[in-house]
Amino acid sequence: MNMDDTENFEEGLTEFIHDLFLNTEYVNWRRNLNNYSANDWHSLIVKLDELGLPLTRLKSFGEAIFSKLVLSYIKAPDYKSSQMLLVQFTVSGGMWHSLVWHCPERS
Repeated sequence: MNMDDTENFEEGLTEFIHDLFLNTEYVNWRRNLNNYSANDWHSLIVKLDELGLPLTRLKSFGEAIFSKLVLSYIKAPDYKSSQMLLVQFTVSGGMWHSLVWHCPERS
């Protein structure tokens, strides 16, 4: 993969992650985020599949990516008042990552 391909791939993956928090089709996943154990890594494709959500776009990144795309979260320091989670995504064994602040209560 050349530099341009890598950049386009990373932009596409980042856009997909942002869409998880914007598109209504993923609202049940967003609401269930804090049901996953905090500070542990979870397979994104497994969690989406458990809820019967669309996997086509995620699978379009190829098995080498979707099988290693994981997420974890921690509660914000002011979680009791803000209900905010810091959600981290990464591809295991890779350099790409994304961080998203999210409040499941506002999904």
